[in-house]
Parts: sequence; C-alpha cells; structure tokens
Amino acid sequence: MLEVGVTWDESGTAYPTVVLDVAERPDVADLPRVHAVDGVGDISTALAVVGSSAMLSVTLTRPVRTDFTIAFVLPDHAEVLAHAAVSGTLLLATTPPSAEGDHPLWLAVDIDGPSMVAVLTAGSDD
Repeated sequence: MLEVGVTWDESGTAYPTVVLDVAERPDVADLPRVHAVDGVGDISTALAVVGSSAMLSVTLTRPVRTDFTIAFVLPDHAEVLAHAAVSGTLLLATTPPSAEGDHPLWLAVDIDGPSMVAVLTAGSDD
C-alpha cells in the first residue's frame, strides 16, 4: 500500500481510496484496464482483524481470476475503513491520484458495510 485517503469526484463526492503498490503484481496492476474494458465482473471482499491489522481480502472470479490482500494498520486506517463501510465502496487505485490532469487508474469494489463494521467492532474488543 502506497497511500490511504480520499478521492473527490467532480460533484464533490468523497470516496475512500487505497493506492496499491503493484510493482510486483502485474495481475493486480492490470485490473483497472480490465475493469474499463470488460466491466467489474464478480468481486468479493472479506475483512478480518489480526492483531493491529485489518486484512481486506479481495477476490475476482470474472472476467479474470485473481486475489490479493490489503493490510490496513489500526487505528491509523480506521477512518478510511469506516468511510468505506458507510459508503459501501472502496476505490483501489494502482496509480496515485496526484497532479491535475492525471487520470489515476482505479477499480471500485463494493463493501458490505454492516459486515465490515461488525468485524472492526469485534476486533477493537481484543
């Protein structure tokens, strides 16, 4: 993970965003292109809290098959996870949203907010 934060669209809507380090994962780096050409397909996510980390597993089965896990540090990334739970979406960027005129490559994944909140809440009791 390179960055965690928020991406704003033209209408002023904020989306929780994670910029992934995909240098050694060409299959993940290519997902935004696949998303743009073939649509989102079938994506599932699952969150587990392990110690001071929240591990988000992302699995795609169509139009391509791949899976990966993103490790969030708690409590540092709790705010972006809560935002994802409330909005029901997390943007996974493979290029940093930076200079004006850049068009970051990203994939939006649906998040089961109530399940994420339950996992995070249970994890905070440890």
